[in-house]
Amino acid sequence: MAEFEISVPSLRPARRRLLDKRNYVPWVRAEGELTDCTLFWMPVSQFPVREQEKTWIMEFLTRLSLQLSQSFDLRCEIFFQYKQITAELGDAFRRYSPKCMKLLGVGRQSESDLPVMPTPEQVKELIESGKEINVHDWIADFLIWFITKQPEEQRELFLGRGGMMTLFLPPDSKTVPPKLPVTPALRAAMPVFQKMDVDGIVAGAFAARDSFLEKSKILFGGGLETRPEYPGIPFVLPLLDSSHFFLASEELRSKWFGLFDVYVNESRIDKGVILAFQKESYEDVVLDVLESMRKDKMVYRTDTY
Repeated sequence: MAEFEISVPSLRPARRRLLDKRNYVPWVRAEGELTDCTLFWMPVSQFPVREQEKTWIMEFLTRLSLQLSQSFDLRCEIFFQYKQITAELGDAFRRYSPKCMKLLGVGRQSESDLPVMPTPEQVKELIESGKEINVHDWIADFLIWFITKQPEEQRELFLGRGGMMTLFLPPDSKTVPPKLPVTPALRAAMPVFQKMDVDGIVAGAFAARDSFLEKSKILFGGGLETRPEYPGIPFVLPLLDSSHFFLASEELRSKWFGLFDVYVNESRIDKGVILAFQKESYEDVVLDVLESMRKDKMVYRTDTY
């Protein structure tokens, strides 16, 4: 991925006039320098987030997913940072894992390299030095892609931990599985359908053909091609916080949106959630979702806001 660079605002026509800031609450819309994309930030009180905040965010993402699917045929793909599977979350993750097909890729900030495991001699030297050892420093920023589409359950289990990324991608015909030629009676009679999620397995196999996988490596895997691990990495995605959007050039931002249409990420650095896209029509979707939630008396409350 190209280096971040400070961009000079272009003299292009301004995007549409901003609405009253209250229309976006609890989101805060970035103003000023970003003329080629829209960036929102929403604060959280802490990570893990409080239950009331989590309930609101889950409902927002559910409604946003539905609107983007119905109006623009975008599909929701959920990722989780491996390093955020803490001891507290470990049991829940292990219980859920057999129910869901997953694929492990790499998250990347700028052109960060993959860490190299220390030699036994280096480990011994660290121990003898008395310095604190953090094994996370030796592990890449792996991202778990939940191939099995169970967004509600995945959000219930993992959202609000500071490690969930949601991408909205255009449709890909290669990922659509064929309808199995099995009648309801045959399903009921065959034990395999009772013991295994056959439909989910087939869907997962076709999902692994997704075009975004190889495209992501082309866009964001620059500099890793010589690493021995590279051929086995299925995808590479950018780990972005709000500062990346302000520091990146317009060309680099366009590169990001060449892979995904909408980017949602829990950012510990920002102490909140960021939401970004380029197409102005998506802003109308966000506003419609927020209006529907206000009508349903769903209010976001946090002690930081």
